[in-house]
Amino acid sequence: MGRVNQIPGPANWPPFDRRRADVLSTPMRLAATALTWLAIIGFGPWGLGPWASGPWPAAAEVARWVPVSGQSIVSFDASFPPADFSGYCRDVAGEFEADAADLTRGVTGRLTVQVAGLSTGNEGRDKDMWKALSAERHPTMYFVIQTVESPAFPPGVAEHPDTLLTIQGRLSIAGVERVKRFSGRIRFKQGRLWVRGESRFKMSDFGIKPPQYLLLAVKDEVGVGFDLLLERQP
Repeated sequence: MGRVNQIPGPANWPPFDRRRADVLSTPMRLAATALTWLAIIGFGPWGLGPWASGPWPAAAEVARWVPVSGQSIVSFDASFPPADFSGYCRDVAGEFEADAADLTRGVTGRLTVQVAGLSTGNEGRDKDMWKALSAERHPTMYFVIQTVESPAFPPGVAEHPDTLLTIQGRLSIAGVERVKRFSGRIRFKQGRLWVRGESRFKMSDFGIKPPQYLLLAVKDEVGVGFDLLLERQP
């Protein structure tokens, strides 16, 4: 049987020489310090040198974001037997708070839409729509965020690719509030946040009777979406 190499035990260790240890430890400490600084300034994953592999990690910070005027829109599409139609509104306002580097810290906010700002491109149809939405009694619709979930890891926002979201909140239409979920996506766009989402639900969920035209009724289910460009506030 061949001999098995054995690591000498404490009884076989040479005597400890303090003077020799001090002499050896000084250059070793200097080398370790130098390597540490090289890792930080040039060779580490967030280094400043030519071999740096990524940017400095962003400091976590919850910021306030608001829709850019004229560049944010809420839209809907409806099914009508003679011809489907859609509508939109640019008269939107809101405020959101989020840490774009880490969405798990929580996202809060509220989006408000002026009912009278909704337009389908047909004046008569618009008047019927405003009436169905009880625009005089309830001139605004709003959505308040409850939760935002993302399968992405890390759960932050970048320019590419889009970060997928599931947004749940309280949606109020014609004075009736319901919890609804939107499938969304978010990314940075020229230093701003671009957020888009969509959902489908029934008008009758909010006590709205689908309007009729020429004895034909608009289908109960509609698609609703938003396309927001948000800028950070100081």
